[in-house]
Amino acid sequence: MSGVHRPGADLRTPDTVEAGRPPSPLTAVPERLSGRVARGVVMASQANIPQVRLPTKMAHCVFRTDDIAAVRDWWCTVLGAQVVHENEFICFISYDDEHHRMAFVNRGQPGRYESRKGTLEHIAYTMGTFGDLMDHYERLRADGILPVRTINHGPTTSMYYADPDGNGVEFQVENFATMAECIEFMNGPVFAQNPIGVLFDADVLLERFRRGDPLAELVQQGSAPAA
Repeated sequence: MSGVHRPGADLRTPDTVEAGRPPSPLTAVPERLSGRVARGVVMASQANIPQVRLPTKMAHCVFRTDDIAAVRDWWCTVLGAQVVHENEFICFISYDDEHHRMAFVNRGQPGRYESRKGTLEHIAYTMGTFGDLMDHYERLRADGILPVRTINHGPTTSMYYADPDGNGVEFQVENFATMAECIEFMNGPVFAQNPIGVLFDADVLLERFRRGDPLAELVQQGSAPAA
């Protein structure tokens, strides 16, 4: 059948094969992702790559804005959402049982976002367990992909990455057993004083997890202080 890849077939274009040149990045599938190709979609073979810890859901989006109040009111009206926490720098809103589905950051905050174009700050994915987050970090680290920031926000333990275009991606795990506990924390004095969180050393946290330290300790802010 024309256009359908057969296992073991050469994925290079005919002109590349005939010329004897190595395959270009645009016409060849990386060896570790070789597997089945159908309708232009590469499906990784379980035999060729390690098992991947997948996110369980997309958690939230964060936008940069010059007018938090206007954007907040628009999204709250459109989604029927409510404000969970707000200050002059950031606002969190939610419309369901998630502690926040969207957040809006003051783009004019000195020294932070005023030089960055666009309004998307990052998208976030929730991992199923703390161990999944650690496995995910370890796998990406082995591929040379390191987080640009690792921070315990209080509600979540989070690792931020940047794609080749600079788009932010957060992988997180919940630190509280229930959303009620999390929202109570977000409305408490600790979060009011520091709604951003505390940086941590991912390698130290991974080492502590691998040696079996209690999860209740690992999810605490300050459990793996950044250098």
